[in-house]
Amino acid sequence: MINRLREKLRSAPFWGLGLSCLFAWQAHAKALHWTHYGPRPLGMGNAFVAVSDDYNALFYNPAGLARIPEWTGTFFEMGFEVSQSTWRLKNELQNFGQGSTGGNQEAIDFINRHIGENHHAAMFLTPHLIIPGFGIGAGLEFEMTAMFHRQISADLSFGPRLILPIAYAHSFWDDRLKIGGGLKFVARGGVDREFSIEEISAFSSSGDSQDPSEPEIGDYVEGGSGFGADFGILFTPIKTMEPTLGLSIMDLGGTPYSTKLNVAGKALGTPDSRLPSVNTGVSIKPIQTEKTYLLLAADAHATNQPEHYSKKLNLGMEWGYSKILKLQTGLHQGEWTAGMQFDVRLLKLRIVSYKEQIGTLAGLDENLGDRRLLIEFKFLI
Repeated sequence: MINRLREKLRSAPFWGLGLSCLFAWQAHAKALHWTHYGPRPLGMGNAFVAVSDDYNALFYNPAGLARIPEWTGTFFEMGFEVSQSTWRLKNELQNFGQGSTGGNQEAIDFINRHIGENHHAAMFLTPHLIIPGFGIGAGLEFEMTAMFHRQISADLSFGPRLILPIAYAHSFWDDRLKIGGGLKFVARGGVDREFSIEEISAFSSSGDSQDPSEPEIGDYVEGGSGFGADFGILFTPIKTMEPTLGLSIMDLGGTPYSTKLNVAGKALGTPDSRLPSVNTGVSIKPIQTEKTYLLLAADAHATNQPEHYSKKLNLGMEWGYSKILKLQTGLHQGEWTAGMQFDVRLLKLRIVSYKEQIGTLAGLDENLGDRRLLIEFKFLI
């Protein structure tokens, strides 16, 4: 069994290894992922519910569409995200087993060195079209996250996630109150199951076997689609410094997935429903001139969900110069974030560093805090 694992590690490239079960969610906890995370909000500590003044309103608070004074959009954009530990692991995997005579012990030592480390990589697209008061967009993400367990098992969850929102918002009471709502189509596919080392070994050898009873990773693929609804409110009592209270309820009543697809004659399993998420926030602009501004924000996310408060609280700050440069920083789940957005003509470049807490309690275990680097290129319409 260990020999098969060692051969798999030696011969498979980095992504092949990920697809063969090492990219997995941790067993006892998952990331608090209630929306399609945007680079700008993440740079601000993901405190965006009361800000919502760009296309990210589609995913954080639809009422923000009434704040956008002009149309904007993009047909093509692409972003990549990778954790620091994954980059180190990639380099180690490329050299695994070269010139070694350590036998099974090498594979065991390799696993022991990385027990408890979280690894993550993702690619995403967010095309959108925003007209004042109205927006339509898509959040498409393919991510893989992994952790080695001491008992040599893996809780596997990888595959694409899609959100297609369409929303409308309107201003009331001399532009002090903004109310918005939207509908969205959601879809998800991939694998979400715990596998033992015996099952992982069986997957690695089933490709050479003609026995139809041998398990394959495809036997555990699930997928589904569904429709959900979102609602949001923004209240700005005075224009001086624009103090704003925000409330969004995403996936009103929950968004269930339904499955009607078959793969090779086998019905797919159905993913878990998206839980409703009640999110609140406040924001203020203490400095605002013709070309510069300073924005402060604080959020409490998924307040109705059974997560520890340390994973729900977020603080953010953004400094902007004209439309050319934005710099962000903040605290996301107790860890610092930083972001930069640079706009020149038709090109936007966004770079963000943030840390996602995979454990049930932020800061409980350093290994469960996954530092990630995100880079996004956007080409405007």
